Amino acid sequence: MERRDKTKKLTFGAVMTAVGVLLLLLGSSMPGMRIACSAIAGVIIAIIVMRCGLLYALLGVIATVLLSFLVVPAKEIVLVYSVFFGPYALVKNLIERLHKLLLEWLIKLLYCGVVAVLLLRFSDKVLAMVPAVMAAHVWMYLPAVLILFAVYDIVFSKLIVYLFQRLHIG
Repeated sequence: MERRDKTKKLTFGAVMTAVGVLLLLLGSSMPGMRIACSAIAGVIIAIIVMRCGLLYALLGVIATVLLSFLVVPAKEIVLVYSVFFGPYALVKNLIERLHKLLLEWLIKLLYCGVVAVLLLRFSDKVLAMVPAVMAAHVWMYLPAVLILFAVYDIVFSKLIVYLFQRLHIG
């Protein structure tokens, strides 16, 4: 019986991985939607976490990144997914096990800030995705990213609760 359960989890993770790759491919063809498609692909990983656990979700992130680097033409969307949105569902799950709201938010904002600065510092392609006003005034970049991240995290949490309660995923 346990082997059948593992097979179901692996199959579900593989299907969700394919959906994640398709979302990144879609974002690649729609320049204005690159960040949004990458963020939605990150939610797919949260579904794997809820349904199958962290190990299968980690495998999903790795597979999505590897496959996306092979098939997605816009590598910057894959880069943003691979260092931020993909792993964030895993990081979020681990951070929220602390059950200390202030500490959780501090760690999440620190994670976001570090990743955002590293992306900006080491990738010119990511800078091209940033609106021209912020690119010209880099000091505006981090506060804007942190505010958008906070909104994303709240929406992400509400979506997870909805999927868990209403659609019985998990």
